[in-house]
Amino acid sequence: MAFTEVDMNQSGELKVIDLLLAIDESFPFAHAFDGDQVGLLIGDAQMPVEGVLVTLDASLDALARAQEMGANVIVSHHPIRFNSFGHFNVSHVANTYPERILTAALTAGIAVIAAHTNVDVAETARRYWGDKLDFKHIGPLPALITELGFPRAKDEQAASDPYGELWQVNNPRTLSQLAAEVAGLTGSSVKMYGADETVIETIVTATGSGGGRIAEAQVAGADLIISGEFGYHVALAAVESGLTLIELGHDLSELPLVDLIAEALFVRTSISEDKLYIDDRPKLWRSVSAGAKPTDD
Repeated sequence: MAFTEVDMNQSGELKVIDLLLAIDESFPFAHAFDGDQVGLLIGDAQMPVEGVLVTLDASLDALARAQEMGANVIVSHHPIRFNSFGHFNVSHVANTYPERILTAALTAGIAVIAAHTNVDVAETARRYWGDKLDFKHIGPLPALITELGFPRAKDEQAASDPYGELWQVNNPRTLSQLAAEVAGLTGSSVKMYGADETVIETIVTATGSGGGRIAEAQVAGADLIISGEFGYHVALAAVESGLTLIELGHDLSELPLVDLIAEALFVRTSISEDKLYIDDRPKLWRSVSAGAKPTDD
């Protein structure tokens, strides 16, 4: 998505278009992956902004919270749906969850903006966890083609691939030590795959779902992948191939991106601090031990 000077709001009144321009400056929509549903998904670009809720998901719960706060715009990281809107049949909107959200947003008069893979590819997003853990940055994890039966480097398009940064551990330590360190940063439990005493020297970090980077991590000589989630069979294959994994939870791994989006809006628009709300909802899941009460960790 590209904006021209004609689109700029000169009235001094903050409008939805100003939010789009601010996001585009920090996280260009043109950098989003093909087919990703980013930008203004619902609403009028010229609508005055009464308040903004920045959240991970434009869920029904988020819509309700926006109304309670007096916000008429939601800026989410995840889009409402992950494929083309296709044929939108208003008589059947209650049949699927995305259409229920669309209907609720339209009914409430709330505009919804998504900033997804255009944020994922930004350096601040890609490097968040490695920098937070004070690792030494090596560079982006090289993307590979494995369909031919052997790994082969992709072409230059892989430069925009957001899933994987390669790091060196300054002071090598065990998997269990690193897992405890990561859990301390998140304030939550994490899931660890692999032997406790495995010495970790080289790491791949990836927000969201990092299960698609197993082959790349192996070829790069990584000992560990830290990511939001892995499928069971992916994790099994990784561990039996000599990799270790730390799983944060998809939501926890990407909550820092919500802060990055909110910061861009605050810095690049005239919105007042009391009209910009950052979603601090608890995570979707909780850890439960046998015989114990559920906890939020």
